[in-house]
Amino acid sequence: MKNIVLILVSIFLFFGCTPKQEVQKAQEVNNQVVIEESSAKMDEESQSFENQTKINEAKSIKDEDLDDDVFKLAIIYPSNVVGKYANNTVNTITGYLLYRNQKFTIESFDTSLESIASIQKAYDELKEKGFKKVIALFTKTGYDIMSSFSYSSNMKVYFPLINASEVLATKDNFIYGGISYLNQIRLLQTLSNQKNIMFYQDNYLGKKLKSVYENSVNNIEVVKEIKVRNNDYKSLVDDEKLLGSTITLNTSIIKTSILLSQIRAFEKEPNAILSTQINYNPLLVSLTQAEDRVNFVIANSIDKTDAKLEDTLDLLGVDIVYDWVNYSSLIGVNQLFDNNDKELIKTQIDNNRVVYQPQLYKNTEYGFQKIK
Repeated sequence: MKNIVLILVSIFLFFGCTPKQEVQKAQEVNNQVVIEESSAKMDEESQSFENQTKINEAKSIKDEDLDDDVFKLAIIYPSNVVGKYANNTVNTITGYLLYRNQKFTIESFDTSLESIASIQKAYDELKEKGFKKVIALFTKTGYDIMSSFSYSSNMKVYFPLINASEVLATKDNFIYGGISYLNQIRLLQTLSNQKNIMFYQDNYLGKKLKSVYENSVNNIEVVKEIKVRNNDYKSLVDDEKLLGSTITLNTSIIKTSILLSQIRAFEKEPNAILSTQINYNPLLVSLTQAEDRVNFVIANSIDKTDAKLEDTLDLLGVDIVYDWVNYSSLIGVNQLFDNNDKELIKTQIDNNRVVYQPQLYKNTEYGFQKIK
């Protein structure tokens, strides 16, 4: 367990102008993409290091230094399951509260695993310490355990990773912040010519997307599995069924990049290539050529936020433009703080459910452009 206490810190009030974006040039040499980064990258990393150092210093402030007028928040998570997401969530919440210029205390409770005993212990501890507002970074396994506990009516728990459609029963004091892959796949299918082929990756998210896809899409001709390693991409892609088809890639950005290049290399020319939020990442532009992405369309559920808030989080190294878990966590802390009273975030919450509005994007030379 790590105790994080933060108060009225103005570390984000920088008066210098820091480059927000850097220009990258890509060139292909022997089938490898070489990225030439500008010197602004070093400046950005240096600034990010300084910002993180200041955050860490702020976290060292002790409880006795706080007044009674503080915003208290508990974060509970299984580190062996969610990994890096936990630290990103903490930094997102930290940046938001620094922006709001509010005294606050955050305490994190690491259950390590999503077991009944570990979650029960952490929950009892945060409840004993009087936390009424909680962000729970669990998958459905952890959620099912959390939902079995009893809760006082004034405790609110936000789940960044859980969409309400994934659970059998909801609770009045639970808020569900996970994006809807079902809605994204349905939107993408409006571009389908009904000759559907799907590639999926053999991991947790890949299998989840495969299940959603197979339960919501008609006229599926072929489903192809991409292994973690040792794939024979020639046999996977050199298939006449891909010609004129609608291909959906439920694969990670690396696997997607390889598949896009191989599909073009074997001249399969599909009608469209589609993907969910999993590939909404500017790294895709660096890993592929423009010709690979001609018919590639991605669904994205991340909406715009207050410009000053976005700039503040960007200075602290928090990505809410492309990282949907960070974005979901931001929605959560904003809701628990003041119910979005300042309207900093466009995405709304209705009946304890975050209502994402997915949009379709195409790739450009510099990133993504919304399809009108």
